[in-house]
Amino acid sequence: MSDIAAMENAKQACPELQSLPQGWSFNLDNANRVYFIKAQETTYNHPALGGLPKPWILMLIYGEEFRSFRYYNRETKEQTSRDPRYMDQTLQYQSKAAPRELWIAASSQRNNNIDLATMQRSPIENHDIRDKYERIHTIDPGDGTVGGMNGGVYVVRIKNIPNKLYIEKRFKSEGVSFGKKEIKMLRQVKHSALTSYSAAFLIETSTLKDASVYIEFCDRGSLKDLIGDYFKRGNINPKPRPPEPFVWHVFGGLLDALAYLQTGSSLLHRRNVLMDKSWTPIIHRDFKPDNVLLRSRATVGSTKYFYCVLSDFGLACEDRPYWHPDADHHQKTGGILGTYIYFAPELCYESYPRTSLEKTTFPNGYRHSGKSDIWALGVCIYNLCACRDEAGTDHLDGASRPPLVSWNEWGGGQICRRNRYPLPVPPVYSPELREAILRATEWYPDRRPDAATLLRRFEELQEASGCTYQGGAHALPDWATRKHEYFSKAEQLSKGRGR
Repeated sequence: MSDIAAMENAKQACPELQSLPQGWSFNLDNANRVYFIKAQETTYNHPALGGLPKPWILMLIYGEEFRSFRYYNRETKEQTSRDPRYMDQTLQYQSKAAPRELWIAASSQRNNNIDLATMQRSPIENHDIRDKYERIHTIDPGDGTVGGMNGGVYVVRIKNIPNKLYIEKRFKSEGVSFGKKEIKMLRQVKHSALTSYSAAFLIETSTLKDASVYIEFCDRGSLKDLIGDYFKRGNINPKPRPPEPFVWHVFGGLLDALAYLQTGSSLLHRRNVLMDKSWTPIIHRDFKPDNVLLRSRATVGSTKYFYCVLSDFGLACEDRPYWHPDADHHQKTGGILGTYIYFAPELCYESYPRTSLEKTTFPNGYRHSGKSDIWALGVCIYNLCACRDEAGTDHLDGASRPPLVSWNEWGGGQICRRNRYPLPVPPVYSPELREAILRATEWYPDRRPDAATLLRRFEELQEASGCTYQGGAHALPDWATRKHEYFSKAEQLSKGRGR
């Protein structure tokens, strides 16, 4: 085998080198240590995965008949293919290196095979902890472009912990009361398909109201991004579509997340689960592709599909009767909130909302419910299959919209939904998947199953479809998801500060 072929084989066998963001390459220094290159920038720290914990490096190892890239411990001389970032001793070191308030956050690792129900959560601090973090990137500067109550949304990392990223969501002073509810709910829920709480602080005094919550960073973009990337390639023949096993994977994880929110228990492929009778059901009220995020597996190069995570609990609330004293304000009044185009039919007016009352109040005494969350999930999965609209709105008929009616108003009516009902799931997908989508998007809420009921039928349908496996020949194409380079940005920021 030639040197070039041997090097290429070694590269293909190294997941770390296969996960570089676009525009990045690698080279070897005089000691055969790997470093990364983009234009004039060079670094030993992987731009998407972050640096390796000391004293580990990635280097090319020569054998008599082979070459391979291995993680190498410069102190013990140990060689391994296992990523040192997730070794127990690394997590223990991170806990010790973190500020006291963040010991639990720094050492937690969601991808480990642990019982999430018993996973420790950092307490909600009563003092500002922002100085314990370093800001890497601004997603929302807090000027109202993303969320009215947001005081800013940032990618951050704990100081002295260089290879773990988080999202910080700040709340404006007038939004702290809403933030308090969201923070407590995020800390309460524990499910692999729900965004994971890391830390938070909440200050409510007569002179100061301030709050931030820190949640897991999902590194592969959103379901909306993925739908848009497939849509952009719609002119290719044959048209690329998300592989059916991936669609089942997304559907099952998110359906189980909704079942958990309703029952307090994960039910997918589990029988005889003892329900938590003390659990108060939760409704999300803003289920849409933008709020479904994709997160890598801990094992770099894993052929399993990314985790799909339902995020943004800013509108979520406990599912109580409108007359209950602890019911959410909008559940009491029937006031409209959420994203019009993902409203279930019962939340929409016959044609479209015309009067000021119709634009602010749901019709016929309806409110958001667990079943309206199910409908929103169903249309998200349908749009994942169709990939005919970059914004994920192919479940609506936009062609018949009157010229003077805004898209937002039109999306709040039943006509645009009725004209697409039942949803035309592309025939390349199995009849079983079509049935699962149509059950979730049943027009009438009294006929639409709740999450737990749908989950049992979902399991039967998935088994019958034969799509119970992941990856392999049905892997997602590399272009379908995002690859960030925030660790490179962090390194440049550190250099700019003279570190």
